[in-house]
Amino acid sequence: MAAVIAENLTITYEGKPAVEGVDFLLEEGETLLLLGPNGAGKTTLLKTIACFHREYSGELRVFDRPPCDARELIGYVPQSSNLNEKVPLTALEVVAMGGIYRRGFAHFKMPREVVEKAAEVLGFVGLSGFESRLFRELSGGQKQRVLLARALISDPKLLLLDEPLSALDPSARVEVANVLERIKGERNITMIITTHDINPLIELGDRVMLLNRRLVAFGRPEEVLRDSIIKSVYGPLARVVPVEGRLFCITGDAHLHEHGGGGL
Repeated sequence: MAAVIAENLTITYEGKPAVEGVDFLLEEGETLLLLGPNGAGKTTLLKTIACFHREYSGELRVFDRPPCDARELIGYVPQSSNLNEKVPLTALEVVAMGGIYRRGFAHFKMPREVVEKAAEVLGFVGLSGFESRLFRELSGGQKQRVLLARALISDPKLLLLDEPLSALDPSARVEVANVLERIKGERNITMIITTHDINPLIELGDRVMLLNRRLVAFGRPEEVLRDSIIKSVYGPLARVVPVEGRLFCITGDAHLHEHGGGGL
């Protein structure tokens, strides 16, 4: 079954197009790496698939349902946590939120099975023994793994991750990338991952999408990651370098060329 299908998808904000005329099909179990400059519409596309944004035309289906009818199948990890770190939440409590809210429980009625599942997924992301640690006291990489665990507790079929490696130091990037590899290898969850730097994640990708408000390219990594395609979006200094059978993409800190604004 196809996990996500988009046909002539145009997404708007206040009547203005942010993503225009996009077509793609992602099969169940595949990982899509979503690449593009700032303001290209990556986060907009992710939020629309997750049913956080509903202003779109064209066809968009998630496991053959409209996005808002498939919400229980979707896990979403935003680029930055919206948790109020003044509240002394433990790692276990943060993860349990994903099970509590999905099932309609209040915090003080946290069932034993939710607590046990939260501890289990913390172990899956390499944080056994961190259950009682305060979230606000964790490192950036540890926080990101806790947020991954929060998304995993509901056993999603589709996991959407917005820049999961941004603002992390190199060792933390490796830790989080290793967890994503384990998710792909052991849980067969379909993933869409937005990223500015595709290199730490390239071996995860079954498909790569290059987005610049419109679809520039979609296909297997070796089909999309070509000098001519990358330069068309990131400019003449961008290039793809093959090293020992692996592709490395050099784009620099580029922004959208033809349109102002960013952060979509």
